[in-house]
Amino acid sequence: MNVLKQIAVPCAACLLISTTIFAAENGPTIEFGGRLHADTTDYDNDNFQYSEGSELRRARLFVRGDLNEDWDYKLQYDFAPNHAQLKDGYIRYNGFTNSRITLGNFKQFSSLEELTSSNNITFTERSLPNALVSSRRFGIGFQNWSDRYSAAVSAYTHDANNAIRGEGIAGRFVYRPDLGDETLLHLGVALARESDDNDSIRRRARPESHQDSHRIVNTGTITGVDDFDKIGFEAAFVRGRFSAQSEYVSQNIQRHTDPDLSFNGYYAYLSYFLTEDSRPYSISDAAFGTVTPSSEKGAWELAARFSNLELNDNEIQGGEVDSITLGVNYYMTRDLRFTANYIMSDSDLAGFSDDPNILQMRIRFTF
Repeated sequence: MNVLKQIAVPCAACLLISTTIFAAENGPTIEFGGRLHADTTDYDNDNFQYSEGSELRRARLFVRGDLNEDWDYKLQYDFAPNHAQLKDGYIRYNGFTNSRITLGNFKQFSSLEELTSSNNITFTERSLPNALVSSRRFGIGFQNWSDRYSAAVSAYTHDANNAIRGEGIAGRFVYRPDLGDETLLHLGVALARESDDNDSIRRRARPESHQDSHRIVNTGTITGVDDFDKIGFEAAFVRGRFSAQSEYVSQNIQRHTDPDLSFNGYYAYLSYFLTEDSRPYSISDAAFGTVTPSSEKGAWELAARFSNLELNDNEIQGGEVDSITLGVNYYMTRDLRFTANYIMSDSDLAGFSDDPNILQMRIRFTF
């Protein structure tokens, strides 16, 4: 018979509750938690009227734990207005050394920035090329890792909310040469092939800000699609307070009769901590983790990013956009972070210039 060992229920402002229950050894465990991302955004643009204001960008609750010594699980739902949906829902086998098998709805092995949690990305939003990257889908995946490499493959179908319907396979390999304990060099490649049940796709992107639903580039619906391939190259470097990260993503679309298409994008950014802190990294996920300030006074980080996305090829003229983002992060604690981004975008869509300057601020709280 299982015996309840401990129940911990800390309270934050009497509104948020995080509960962890530890059961008997080798028995099921359960942990509750979540995240809140609250944004306020101001737009400055002469050619298009954006809807500025505030929004609850994410409001997620999760349940996770161990089923036994070899199996764990996670269930996560987002309750944010206008985009409530299931995020994660999977079980995972961890009985192998440095390996695991995941079954359910989870992030496919697509790119460094996508696989880094929204809690831990350096800027408020992921970069423009993320429009070409797959995220959560229902499938099965296998991961294996060591100090020098991380490898992952998966096969998948629709996402759990049926917003995306199709099939695909994906693989990702990351190599980390030995440069000493204080230095990380991450070199990766990600490949995928997918098909859509309706033989159609659409590619579009916001100007690296979520408040307004307007897409600064947009292909519209592309029909007659057989399948499409994705390839991404990624690199990251961390040495003490300094870090750099970059990715290039290309998508090639095969069609029944019309000419094939190719879209691509890239980003590069630098960040530097003013305090004695550094970006943590997980070798099993081959992605970045949560900053825990080294001082009770918190951690300060400065960052700058350039990104590009081009959705023009043959008769499809979805536009091209460049974006420069300047950012500052203050990590008061591991769970409480304040972010300010200033985004300068320059786009051309069918001869129409849309060049918003955006000030976006976020409070990120996890529990």
